[in-house]
Amino acid sequence: MNEKRYTMGEDMRIAFASMDNSCVDQHFGNARYWQIYDVGSGSSFVETRKIPVKYQGHHEGKFQQVLTVLNDCQAVFVSQIGESAAVYMIQHNKRVFEASGEVSAIITEILKGNLLKE
Repeated sequence: MNEKRYTMGEDMRIAFASMDNSCVDQHFGNARYWQIYDVGSGSSFVETRKIPVKYQGHHEGKFQQVLTVLNDCQAVFVSQIGESAAVYMIQHNKRVFEASGEVSAIITEILKGNLLKE
C-alpha cells in the first residue's frame, strides 16, 4: 500500500472524537461529534461535524457513513476503536490513534513530534 506519510510542518486534517468539544472521550462507534483541526506548523480549529444517530454503531455497514463525514481527514483520534473499524479506516487511508485527554494536549504532542512519527 502506498500510504502518504506525515512530515512535520506539513498540514494534516485530524478528527478528534469528542462529546464536550475539548477532550477525546468517545469510542469510534459511538462518536456523535468530531472536532476537526488542521495541524501542521501550528493548529487551527476547522469545525465540529456531527454523525447522525442512525449511522452510529459497531457494524461495518455504518463505517462508510463515518468515513464519508471524515473524508478529508488524514487521521482520527478516538478513546477506543474495535479491530474491524480500525482495519476499515486504515484500508481507506486514515491513520487511527487511540488516545484520551484534552485535544489541545494531543495537538501539542503532535506539534512536538511525539505523535504521527514516520
